[in-house]
Amino acid sequence: MNNLLNPLLICLSLCFMTACSEVKYPSQTDQETKVNDDENSSDEQTNNFNAGCEELVSNDAINWRESALQTDQEIVACLSESLGEPVGYGEDTTGGYNSNGGSKLIVITKDNPEEQILSAISSPEHNWIVFDKKDFADETSIMMYRPYCSGSLASSLGVDEATCRDPYAWCSLKGVSNSDCLSRFFNTELNNSNLPVGNYMIDSNTTIDGRGAKVKFVFNGFKIGSDSSGISTHISDNIIITNNYFVGAGHTEDHALDPDMIRSTGGSHHIWIHQNTFDTTGDSAFDVKVGAHDITVSFNKLINVKRAALHGSSDSRTINQQITSTLLNNLFVTSDEYYAANSFNTMRRVPLLRRGQTHLINNVFYGYRKDIMSIRVGGRVAVDANLFMNPTINDKGDELADWTNNILGDVVEEGHIQVSDSVVFESDSSCRPNGSSSSVDILVGTAPYMYGDYSTESKLALDANKLPAGEALRDYVLATAGKDGLTPWLSEYTVGFDEIIAAAPTTCQ
Repeated sequence: MNNLLNPLLICLSLCFMTACSEVKYPSQTDQETKVNDDENSSDEQTNNFNAGCEELVSNDAINWRESALQTDQEIVACLSESLGEPVGYGEDTTGGYNSNGGSKLIVITKDNPEEQILSAISSPEHNWIVFDKKDFADETSIMMYRPYCSGSLASSLGVDEATCRDPYAWCSLKGVSNSDCLSRFFNTELNNSNLPVGNYMIDSNTTIDGRGAKVKFVFNGFKIGSDSSGISTHISDNIIITNNYFVGAGHTEDHALDPDMIRSTGGSHHIWIHQNTFDTTGDSAFDVKVGAHDITVSFNKLINVKRAALHGSSDSRTINQQITSTLLNNLFVTSDEYYAANSFNTMRRVPLLRRGQTHLINNVFYGYRKDIMSIRVGGRVAVDANLFMNPTINDKGDELADWTNNILGDVVEEGHIQVSDSVVFESDSSCRPNGSSSSVDILVGTAPYMYGDYSTESKLALDANKLPAGEALRDYVLATAGKDGLTPWLSEYTVGFDEIIAAAPTTCQ
């Protein structure tokens, strides 16, 4: 994070703290000057390594073992360096990279990829998992239920293994149309707690990195660690999940198989969930249960995810006091059709928190209008410089006054919250502010001070890069959040504020 001490970024931080009216971003020229200064102070070998690394991670035509980088340690070091470092509670997470050596690159190929993934995530060795760029140049669905088909699942469904592994073959056999196939297969046929299907566990020191590949995880994902009835049965430490696309088969609350996309549990810790896309997931995007802690969730994009993030699954489990998470620069999008379909009970649980504590910084919400979070049993939340944008033309006919009063107005049952420097904007259908705005400042209970738990490096990085809740934050997050978003400030490989804001898409949907 050497670039985070860039004097211009420090000036930007000071500008925010003095409430200046004009935000000035470091230009691309400034960024290039910094890079050139770093290169001039490095030896020739380091220059070659950085150039080869940049080409490897940015050029999809160069496969993982086809670059100038020859050893697994070199390639994994490149992947780690270009990804950057988390800040907040998940700081120090390195995943499958071991700076002392022994990092292993696992390249998933197109032949039974689910089994390959299962093998790679089941080891505590330092494994950095990527997907073969050529094999996955076209969009490919990964379905992590498939390894169960070689066991008893096929017989439970009354089909052979090949039909079990292919939902469309099952639908053809049952006379179900392709348009209804995935919903019928996953949400009806597999909606049975007696079936031998669950989320596979990721063991320690693992990264799942989807850069350079068009892979979609369909229906469910993974658990990090494990528990049984609220008691830890396995602690996984040091996990990164980045640049993956997770898509559900439609909303089915309380599905019998609990198909979370990412579930951190069993006291697992040092977890970084970064730049993933979660699309219409059946259950959560990233739940935190049974005391999992030291987690950073950054620059992810959530599209119509009904229940985003449960933090603590039972009022009675005191182990959830140790839950700590930082939610940073994520984009949460709810389209009006989903809001209306849920009787104006908007997409929610960002998060539903019991006992632990979470820090929301610079997140952007579009279409969320009521009770975004729920704080129970002594939970502690700090909401710092978050942006809420809502369409003035909507099915309910609500407006700025409603949103200001209700968006975070009645979320505390028994807990503590401080909302500061956060703003609600009227917006158009493209989620661009187009009217009035109102600040949201709330204090209930004892104000939680999360910064005191962070390292000096995290504090400096946040101070230098946190944006006011306004249109620049909207543009920055839209350009960087989700799979294949531009590289944000957490990495030295970022192109800088000016280019990122200029590249912001016109709409968040």
